[in-house]
Amino acid sequence: MSIKRNEKDYPYIDLGQGYTIHVQADEFTDPELKAKAEKELNETPENVEKALTELRNLLKAEKDLFVPVENDSFLVTFLRPCLYDSAKAFQMIQYVYRLKAKSSEYYENTPNPSSVRHVFDEEMIWFMPERDADGAALCVVEVGKKWNTSKVSIIELIAAIRISVECALLDPETQLHGIKVIFDTEGLSMSQIAQNTPKHACMILDWVQKACPFRLQGVHVVNNSMLFNILFAIFKPFISKELREKIFFHNKDWKSLAKQISPSCLRPKYGGSLPAPEYEGRLLGDFLQLYDKHFDTLDSYGYVDAASQRRSK
Repeated sequence: MSIKRNEKDYPYIDLGQGYTIHVQADEFTDPELKAKAEKELNETPENVEKALTELRNLLKAEKDLFVPVENDSFLVTFLRPCLYDSAKAFQMIQYVYRLKAKSSEYYENTPNPSSVRHVFDEEMIWFMPERDADGAALCVVEVGKKWNTSKVSIIELIAAIRISVECALLDPETQLHGIKVIFDTEGLSMSQIAQNTPKHACMILDWVQKACPFRLQGVHVVNNSMLFNILFAIFKPFISKELREKIFFHNKDWKSLAKQISPSCLRPKYGGSLPAPEYEGRLLGDFLQLYDKHFDTLDSYGYVDAASQRRSK
């Protein structure tokens, strides 16, 4: 297993046996994907051009907000989950950078993959090499027995999850199909429960529900116990009805999980049949560090005072 680069110089992890992990790709051109984008995202050439123009005008009028208004890829990342409603995309961008300013402790010391490299080394987060049948990308987060709270703080874990999702959004197909997340809580302890205060719950949910331009297709909790129910009780008051409808609890019922995610995309430990070789968290850390500059650039955006402070560091 190793990190390689394709003809576009995009990095990927070669797992062998034809399986790869990648997060970056060019815009899709396949007619079926174009048709899905039109049906589900309202994405047509006319709508794209109109929405880009409107969003640029809104952003240019927001004088104290520094973002790359001429970067189509940046703007489309926000327009897609908002179905090309420029006003909604503008509101999301505003919220993203207001959240960064309001909750700076969740960003300032964890701006890029290198800053949370140890989380990946602890093998808590995985990208799966196969998409689900509906095209959704799959991410596994192990927050039970693999979470050593003396090594990984809740803020670092939140940052690693945020960075992983934002990396995945470098692939336009993932912007189109969305993401499904498996939370494996096997071995969850009281010391981990104690990390999850209401303040952290609010931050996570603010980001998921208002400040991340992704199509969340489902959150699947497996190996959950009574302790997890305590943790979920902290989060529940802050969870919107829309998000609650996307959260599924499976415990060890792999037949239940298989109704939501194709077993061909899942490891045998989750009742699946995926034959792809497993890889070390260290390799994923090496891979994601290649995107440090991308995240450093993202970190320079924001409302002028906060962005200026970050650029001066």
